[in-house]
Amino acid sequence: MNETASDTLKIGIACAIAVHCFGLIFFPSPKYETEDVPLNVIVKLETSTAAASPSGESIGMESLSENNLTEKKIADKKREIYLQYLEDVSLCIHARRFLMPDSARLIGIALYKIQVDANGVFTHTSLYKSSGSSKLDEAALYAVKACSGLVKRPHSTGVEPMNIYQEVRYQYKLK
Repeated sequence: MNETASDTLKIGIACAIAVHCFGLIFFPSPKYETEDVPLNVIVKLETSTAAASPSGESIGMESLSENNLTEKKIADKKREIYLQYLEDVSLCIHARRFLMPDSARLIGIALYKIQVDANGVFTHTSLYKSSGSSKLDEAALYAVKACSGLVKRPHSTGVEPMNIYQEVRYQYKLK
């Protein structure tokens, strides 16, 4: 490389560094307050995650030996059935959100803890996290109770009472 090309390269590098420093000095990154950022955590079961029975025993991959492919297939099928049941309960509840009068204009999310018996009947329902609106919470509870016993609980989930957590979402004119 000749001397002129070498000098040009050095000048180019020096200019790039100067421009970057100028940008850092006069255009700093925005500062975020941790209190201003809402923290929403949603935990969802995926196929690689284990489901657990009320007694705490795993029905997922962790409880299986690596050598037994049949047991893994059975556990995967149980997990698939369990996840489908949760989806069916959610669909049932959301289809009934607007049964209560004047619930069509509500906006928000209520989270309910539901205890389900072996037949799919909701034996205990409690508000786990309020939407901030008592009217929305009441309408969501009405929708939850309207689904009790409508979605048959799969035999593979056992016979012991099972707790599930269900969000009930309302958005104006969204059905």
